[in-house]
Amino acid sequence: MPLSAARTVRDQRLLTPAEHLGVLVVPPVASLRDSLKRWTKGTFEGVRILDTTLGLLRAELREQLELNTPVVVTGHQPEFIHAGVFAKSVAAHALAEQLGGQAVYVTVDSDVPKRAQITIPQSTAAGLRRVEIAIPATDRRLPYELQPRLPRADWLQFFANIGAIYELRDEALLGTWARAWLTTTEASPAYCDAYERARAACEAALGLDGIRELRISRLCASRAFRCFVAHCLLNAPRVVVDYNAAQAAYRQRHRIRAPGRPVPRLIVDGDTLELPFWVLGPEEPRRRLFITLQDDTIELSTDNRRIGIVERRDLGKAAAHADPWPLEAEGWQLRPRALMLSAFARLFLADVFIHGIGGAQYDEMMEDFVRSSLGIEPAPLGCVSATLHLPLRREGVRRADIAAARQRRRDLRYNPHRHLRNVPEQLLRRREELIRRSDELRADQPGDHVQRSVTFREMRRVNEQILKTDPWRMAEYDQRVRALETQWSLDRIALDREYFFALHAVGTLEELTQRVRAKLR
Repeated sequence: MPLSAARTVRDQRLLTPAEHLGVLVVPPVASLRDSLKRWTKGTFEGVRILDTTLGLLRAELREQLELNTPVVVTGHQPEFIHAGVFAKSVAAHALAEQLGGQAVYVTVDSDVPKRAQITIPQSTAAGLRRVEIAIPATDRRLPYELQPRLPRADWLQFFANIGAIYELRDEALLGTWARAWLTTTEASPAYCDAYERARAACEAALGLDGIRELRISRLCASRAFRCFVAHCLLNAPRVVVDYNAAQAAYRQRHRIRAPGRPVPRLIVDGDTLELPFWVLGPEEPRRRLFITLQDDTIELSTDNRRIGIVERRDLGKAAAHADPWPLEAEGWQLRPRALMLSAFARLFLADVFIHGIGGAQYDEMMEDFVRSSLGIEPAPLGCVSATLHLPLRREGVRRADIAAARQRRRDLRYNPHRHLRNVPEQLLRRREELIRRSDELRADQPGDHVQRSVTFREMRRVNEQILKTDPWRMAEYDQRVRALETQWSLDRIALDREYFFALHAVGTLEELTQRVRAKLR
């Protein structure tokens, strides 16, 4: 049995906290510390990467980045994240502080934006509503690192638009975020630079100083990453087999049938193989990497064009990867896809890695892949998440309330005599006669479907006549159901945990920070 904390994570149910200020930390911090003690980093020295070792490349990268060990890593795409994602930064900071090490936040600037809007709740006379505010000139085809620079005035207007509709803006951390984003002498600031200023300012406001930011684009310019890619190129057939086997095992273990989950299988077409990396071209959408194996060379291409040829003998020399590859000089960049990004971070950078729920679940596959491909355990894994609710008006409607109202409305239709007063006696007697007739047919003549159908239709006609004695009662019950459904929908808006974390009050975020820290003591 592997000794990584990931096994502990795998053995537990990872459920999003339902309650306000709920915090999830898996495994318990004592187990995570124990896993770190038992995890043998020395095994990296025996793992060959080209003509050197994983241990040497790992040490070199961390020395170049001037990181204090142990290194606690977390990260995310540079999105307008919710509080559950922010909790990972709190956990990384707290754990690094306890261990006397360094907290690192990896900004995944190689990913493309999932959304081009930010959702803001707005209180109106009719109740709450969600308002989608466009994030200026977001190009969802391009990764964050290639997003176009925009005039500072566009961002100023963006934050002004948020403030104009968000009634809780004065108590929120939003002002700190916006001021840091806009604090620049550049007329057109880069998205990731502005994002990093804003994130760091909010962390500092909550006492989380010293979290080091590293971007995937920077890590991919290191010798360690180029050696990692070269190793995958030279061992491509095994990489593909191990990757697809890990994907199949994950799907079988979790009984997944939907295609492409947790990630798509890598394509094999004769001598052409797909590898789990992205290709970024200048001002182009990112594309999947394909390689064609030849005797002395490997041809690199995307799904629509060739980008270069590399010599096998050059790939095998770690010293040759200190400088950019020729294809990089021509404007092509390689970036890891999701699971390979996690593999690189946990093999080359981290002593402990803090994931959210989704990442922790999918890293099961990555761990199986690393064990098969390299025969080692990646750095221990912890899973952290949290839930915050904005202090918005809520009706407190439960699903059971709606179900009861719907059942009451249904019962009115089929048993109106239970709900109405002053029903004519002859209608009640006729209904009782039909019930007796129906019971007799069901008991004595169950196969006489014609007579049973006639009786049923007559009972329905009598029910309708009873309902007509109080025509407003059905409208009343319908209105009650609609009102509860509307209130339920408004409560879903109020209780949405996905809102941008800086929309929350500073005091609420401070309390969340303390609760995460308490879970890690």
